[in-house]
Amino acid sequence: MTRTLLLGAASAAALLSLSTASFAAKPPILGGGSTLAQFDYIDEFGVFNANKPKATFSTYWEAGSGAGQASFIKDDLTCDIDAVTGANGGACAGPAGGQGNTVDYGASDAVLSSAQISSWATSSFGQSAAGDLIQLPSMGVGVSVPVVNSKVTKDGQLTLSDNDLCGIFSGLLTDFSQITDTGASLSGKFNVAYRSDGSGTSFITTTHLSAVCTAGNTAPGITFTATTTFASLFPNSTPPATFVGEKGSGGVASYLAGCLGTVSNAMGYLSPDFTQVDPNSDATINCNGSTEKSPLVVANLLTGTTANLPTVKLITTALTHVKEGSNSTPPSTQAEAQNPSDWVPIVNTVSEGYALVGYTTFDFAQCYASGKISKAVQQFLKDHFKNATYESYINKNGFVTLKNTKANTFLTAIEDDILANKNGFNTDIGNTTVCKGLAGR
Repeated sequence: MTRTLLLGAASAAALLSLSTASFAAKPPILGGGSTLAQFDYIDEFGVFNANKPKATFSTYWEAGSGAGQASFIKDDLTCDIDAVTGANGGACAGPAGGQGNTVDYGASDAVLSSAQISSWATSSFGQSAAGDLIQLPSMGVGVSVPVVNSKVTKDGQLTLSDNDLCGIFSGLLTDFSQITDTGASLSGKFNVAYRSDGSGTSFITTTHLSAVCTAGNTAPGITFTATTTFASLFPNSTPPATFVGEKGSGGVASYLAGCLGTVSNAMGYLSPDFTQVDPNSDATINCNGSTEKSPLVVANLLTGTTANLPTVKLITTALTHVKEGSNSTPPSTQAEAQNPSDWVPIVNTVSEGYALVGYTTFDFAQCYASGKISKAVQQFLKDHFKNATYESYINKNGFVTLKNTKANTFLTAIEDDILANKNGFNTDIGNTTVCKGLAGR
């Protein structure tokens, strides 16, 4: 069954706090996407705006990674707005690329698909209007597995192996008593909460499952592949009746916390900042009309024989000990630098630390109609990657700065080829040669 929470986890007040009302003369920087990272971005954009740049970030639309990507690629802000408010059935209302409908950035926990990249290359509001499509790793993240069971009251009281994860998320395991790899002594049939919308959290989760799940530990007929649409893994895109689809990280958190009705036994996948693992996180849930901290506790995940929680320290350890993945080195030629697919590392498995990790991403245009927006985007990226104040918000929300991961080698490439043109690749934001004569975003 599928249930939808229209506003996700961020309150309208929190979203509107990023409005540009007090910066009326300054062009707004528009976009949104990831609910996994929403509270961190709201924090970071607030700090950036307070420093009085020439362009300011407006409302962060926590629409989910899929909607954030679609909104940016189509240059249609209604994809974000409708996903959050539920207007027009949650679909993009368009007209794509219409006046006043510009989208300056997207935020996602999944990489852009080849179809999306091709669309940018051929559409009238992609390459021909705004230059190169720029996709960058933003920060390292983990995905937690919350547990609802009367005997599980603290983080780590249940430990799950990869076999358990494959069984739980494929529907092979349906009762806590079937979790035997780690000696669990629980019982009771459980529901599984999943993201019903296009989700980067689903992408990170299924990227790991695609590497560790086999016919022997997975329900018959289910083959895990990396995807943003979790339900598509099942016949007719219909998960078992015990699976509950929710929109956004806030929707999953609210369901598991019992805010949408009593839940006695359940598990799911969720950004760690919506749980008790990160007690200083700014993430909250909407529960019965009030906004409160999450009561959710999470399972340990096994890496080898070591049980780990999704803490900043153990996510950092994992992202410095990647065992299996792709795009592990940054672009080094002009052709690579012009390919958005080459800019984000993909993590399947790790040899140490927390098992379920990856990178959340930024999507930007190379050319903007306003030089103020172009300069502001460049300054924000410099602050995001290097400013200690921004790092404190990243860590507080349970994430890891790029410099503390194996992807730290990408920072030099970003500085040389995206924020400058040191190597002459002409892939930098605001490049005068590429952007000359283009309308820009």
